[in-house]
Amino acid sequence: MNIILSLLQLYLPQLIALNSTFLYIHSTILNFLRSPLCLTSNSSYTRITQLRGVKLLRFINNLNIFPKLVLTFLVIIIPLIIISLATNIRSERLVRNEITSSMQAKVNYYLTALEYSFAPLISIQQQYLIDEDINNLAYTSSFMSDQLYTETFKSVQNKLTILKYMSSYVEDAFVYIPAFNRKVSAASFDPIHPDEAAAMNQLTDTYSSPFILFNNSLWMSRPYPSFTSIGKGFTLGLQISSSALQKSLSSFSINGNGGAMLMNEDLSWNEIGGNIPANIEKTKQTIKQNLLANQISGYESFQSNKTKYYAFYEKSPKLGLTLAIFVDENSFIGPIKQFATWLWWISIASILVILLFSYQIYQVIHTPLKQLTGAFRNVEKGNLSTQLSYRSKDEFNYLYLQFNRMVFRLDELINEVYVQKYQVKVAELKQLQSQINPHFLYNCFFNLYRLAKMHELDKVIPFTKNLGDYFKYVTKTADFVPLEQEINFCLSYVAIQNIRFEDHIQVEFGMIPEKFTALNVPKLFLQPLIENCYKHGLEDNSTGGLIQISFAENANYFEISVEDNGTILSDTMLEMIRAQLEQSDKMTDSEGLLNVKQRLMLHFGNAANLEVNRGKLGGLIVVVMIPIEEEINDVPSDDRR
Repeated sequence: MNIILSLLQLYLPQLIALNSTFLYIHSTILNFLRSPLCLTSNSSYTRITQLRGVKLLRFINNLNIFPKLVLTFLVIIIPLIIISLATNIRSERLVRNEITSSMQAKVNYYLTALEYSFAPLISIQQQYLIDEDINNLAYTSSFMSDQLYTETFKSVQNKLTILKYMSSYVEDAFVYIPAFNRKVSAASFDPIHPDEAAAMNQLTDTYSSPFILFNNSLWMSRPYPSFTSIGKGFTLGLQISSSALQKSLSSFSINGNGGAMLMNEDLSWNEIGGNIPANIEKTKQTIKQNLLANQISGYESFQSNKTKYYAFYEKSPKLGLTLAIFVDENSFIGPIKQFATWLWWISIASILVILLFSYQIYQVIHTPLKQLTGAFRNVEKGNLSTQLSYRSKDEFNYLYLQFNRMVFRLDELINEVYVQKYQVKVAELKQLQSQINPHFLYNCFFNLYRLAKMHELDKVIPFTKNLGDYFKYVTKTADFVPLEQEINFCLSYVAIQNIRFEDHIQVEFGMIPEKFTALNVPKLFLQPLIENCYKHGLEDNSTGGLIQISFAENANYFEISVEDNGTILSDTMLEMIRAQLEQSDKMTDSEGLLNVKQRLMLHFGNAANLEVNRGKLGGLIVVVMIPIEEEINDVPSDDRR
């Protein structure tokens, strides 16, 4: 713990500076994303990327200290880990390429060695076809004396013995003479089986392959003459030793691992040496297809028993055989994979160390920060007498001292600003209310002028009576009145409008819940909503107009709804009205719905609201939402006459 405290004293200023650097980078990137240079792109993908970038920066900025510490260390260590892993992957790729090239060269070397081993046999076999003793024994033996026949026969056997022991790959060398239906070998003169005789008489193309397949073994057969129509002649044959091939193929393994396979072109024969993995038929078919496509060398990878193998192959044009060497991947790149595994473990251990170290630092600075956070919460609850004490003379001591000064100054400012704010709101309320009176006065005088001009005296009398009641209510000095008085005032207003519209527009008032009749509300807040129905909602209705004023109570709000059945409201107009109401946070000279919403929010607070929608009657419905918890407002009314 003492070591950690020492490290904190040494690095805490740097950590604070680093946090400031993060904030500066965050601000710089955010300003760039908002700049005209970045916002002029027409690409939707660019805009989406910008939004995601801003959200990510905001998310990081909102993290507490512990995640920021972890992120700081991870930003340093992760690039190093990535570089190390990338270097290891690249090294593995380079080593893999070098090793595969080396393996391919080894396959070529082993195949060349096989070609050199069989080349003398092919050459001497060709020479023996024109050997005098062999030809005499095949064609003129019936004319020889016994002594000459014996000497010729022994001479042929001696030559076959020499041919047999020329190479370890030769198991037996013989001459098949159809005239005797026998074959002469180094140690025998035995009858030949018809199947073997038929196989020995097969013609071979020495340019593609000198071998034939008989009894699942390789044979080198050379009939003479090649065209059987000349005569029966003879066949010079060599039987290839399977055990010698297997021994040789076993020596082709890499570091004693894996094995080798020698196979003919159509895969009807193969010889195996060493340890060959199981399930290689698919790989053999793939190699066959590659050979048919003139890809005479290469390699294939495959899985066998959850182990990855490589098959390196090459075809010999001289022998007509393909050599394939099978190697376990771990045998040549195992050390690199082991290094990569250790690198992963080191990376995980580094991240764990970062987490532990960050947590220790977090614990050391968490206690004073927690105390500071608790003090802020007390201030948030209104306890401005909160004070902090800190014994150490470090950065937190400065923070605590400044916090105490801030709270003291805040207490002073609140006492000063509260009175000013109340006075400003009263002035704003007076200003907003005064905007309604002239507006309605314009309409009243215009209607009175129209009635007098049309000589409708029977309507002038009730009109002026209701108009007098209206202005008696308006000229009250009180800013707030009971809801019941506001409704009675609206009834007078509707009576004035009925004289104007006669029976073309009908107005229906619902019942007010008893508990809300004495609710103090801003004076003249409901009349503009009804006036809006006359002025805008029903201006195209020549008859059948309907306005409904209803009252409802739910869990959180007391709602007053004003709805008309106008037909001119379109979706575009509705969205426009909603957009205008969103400007209620800006105190401007306004009339109608926006005026009412501003007055409601000034009186009931931000919890009050005014919403517009399409009503059940088809026209606009305006809903005034008054929070129930503030339904009893104690602002005094100067005049309740």
